Amino acid sequence: MSQDEGKQLSPIFISLIPNLMEGEGHIIPYHKAVSQAVKQLGWQHKVIVPIDNKVDKLPGGWDENLSNNNLEKEGNLLIKFFRINESIKLAQTIANYFKREVINNSNPSIIFLERFIHLQLFALYLALSWVPTDNLCVWLLYRLDTHKDNTRWIYKLLNFLIKKRIKAGRFKLLTDSDRLSESLSNYFETPVTVMPIPHTDISHCSIKSQDISKIICWWPGSPREEKGWNIIKKLAHYSGDNTKKIRLICAETSQVISVNNGVDLILVQNYLSREEYYHWLGVSQIILLPYNYPAYEGRTSGIFTESIMAGKTPLVTEKTWMASELLKHNLSELVIDWEDTKQVFDIIEKVIKSDTIQDKIRKMQQRYQQFHNVDNYGCVLNKIYQEMML
Repeated sequence: MSQDEGKQLSPIFISLIPNLMEGEGHIIPYHKAVSQAVKQLGWQHKVIVPIDNKVDKLPGGWDENLSNNNLEKEGNLLIKFFRINESIKLAQTIANYFKREVINNSNPSIIFLERFIHLQLFALYLALSWVPTDNLCVWLLYRLDTHKDNTRWIYKLLNFLIKKRIKAGRFKLLTDSDRLSESLSNYFETPVTVMPIPHTDISHCSIKSQDISKIICWWPGSPREEKGWNIIKKLAHYSGDNTKKIRLICAETSQVISVNNGVDLILVQNYLSREEYYHWLGVSQIILLPYNYPAYEGRTSGIFTESIMAGKTPLVTEKTWMASELLKHNLSELVIDWEDTKQVFDIIEKVIKSDTIQDKIRKMQQRYQQFHNVDNYGCVLNKIYQEMML
């Protein structure tokens, strides 16, 4: 396609979502933000999701066409190998959608995949092997330390095979972390573009007036070991003079139990609606993020990003991506040692009272608002596309 033709035809941006995780996590708000960015560019946006996805309120216009499967269930490499039949079924439904909705369209189509495992990526490769690809581009956004995974060679091989299946220059690797960009670029031997995090609109987050008798600390999300579950349990089991002002908010499935003279514990539903999520983000002062290193060495956190966007005070683990972000803004005080429980509570009271720290958070908030937003996400998408079409 010539440069002039590329400028005349706006692309169709296709969000391919093999697993909606029953609505848990970032997936739906992320792709709703992607839709805003894409439509502001004047592009079409299509979203393909599995049938029987167990999501009650799916955004309008999302196409339920993919096979539902168990490709992400735990298991060793041998067990996952025998799931190839499920991967082939997924590939067939992807290919059928392409044939019906994409292939005959004269506009170039960008297939965008931002959450996947190797079996889902294999399904995409198979689907591309069964359809014409003259008008297709593939953009993959890697979120994890895939270069450290035991199956990293499979991802590298599939990247190579997909790249060979489409026209030169149409295959792009993306991430949302500068740390991952460097490490993945080295492993995959190709540039990896850093994208803004777009689902950061906290306009629905009403910042409530605080109960000055309590410091409200929230551990958001469903309980997982890599997110510091054991640390939160230890905090709830501690009692001392420095816990009297602390109100701790956790998911009810965390099985966190408070003790006499300990924190004021409030348990909330495991899966919050966005309105409920924004409520707790609004009333909280401290966001507890004792996420494990190395699990979050390069991996980003949407909750961390939203907490900064809301001007909240996050406490994080050293050496993680969140710590590196805080250190860029001279906020080393918020990178803490979670093993000393008494010290954690001392730090909570100290950082809330410090005008210097709160001022630095406000400055970081302004810089995040300039980068992590729908408009900038669209600008980066458009820049990648225009460079690709040259």
